[in-house]
Amino acid sequence: MRGHSENSAKGFRALDAHCHLSDSAFDFMRDELYGELISQNITGLVLAGTVPADWVKQKNLDPPPPLRIARVFGIHPWFVDTLDDHELHSALDTLKQTIEHCQGLGEIGLDYFRAKTENQRTTQKKWFEAQLDLAKGLDYPLVLHVVKAHHESVPTLRRHGKSYRGLIHSYWAHVDVAKSYIDMGFLLSVPPRIMKEDPHQILARIDPEHIVFETDTPFQNALGETMQPTLIHEFLENIAHLRGEPVVETAARQERLLSELFPILKEL
Repeated sequence: MRGHSENSAKGFRALDAHCHLSDSAFDFMRDELYGELISQNITGLVLAGTVPADWVKQKNLDPPPPLRIARVFGIHPWFVDTLDDHELHSALDTLKQTIEHCQGLGEIGLDYFRAKTENQRTTQKKWFEAQLDLAKGLDYPLVLHVVKAHHESVPTLRRHGKSYRGLIHSYWAHVDVAKSYIDMGFLLSVPPRIMKEDPHQILARIDPEHIVFETDTPFQNALGETMQPTLIHEFLENIAHLRGEPVVETAARQERLLSELFPILKEL
């Protein structure tokens, strides 16, 4: 990824489509990070849920204006395998009771890279579908985590018969699969590593109106360092350079698409 100057970092508003601001990696520097985000004109973040303890942390986050956050609660598929059935039922009950404090449902989905056995995959599917059932009664966007399981997630979404919308987190699969999600009303949320390799030519073959960009802070490590939401500027600058368009146009599109999905992110 190309570098960026301080002026370019402050010259346009930027929103991050997916990050874990509530992660413990930021517990002792979150106020400092708020200040840095605001100074760099990063005004909106879509958060991502994992387990009930994370939802509590998200609920208690209170970033100063003009920084806005969209809270997203869900039982992450990674954690489904670490909890027993009683704990999962309890987590789902907690989700139902706290859903009013968030603006989206996620990360939910299927991760067959993590779930190796048929039993593990069956358990993931059960709790993915349970959360999709919960979403039926809500007008909330979804944040889907799907790894090596698109052949299961697409028909599962269709079978549930609701017109879902939301983000496909860290999308890294074939264009034909991408179009299936887009036809259902989802945006592709693309990670920084797409600047190093884009084997399926997502950026070239998918209309920009269906793609947003994320850092997945602090988990993706595209630059050889711990990712922070502040790097969304550099990501957007590189995307603009690749597309041959002004970066303000790239950033404005990102802001519009995410604000339409999460109205809480609209400029004050």
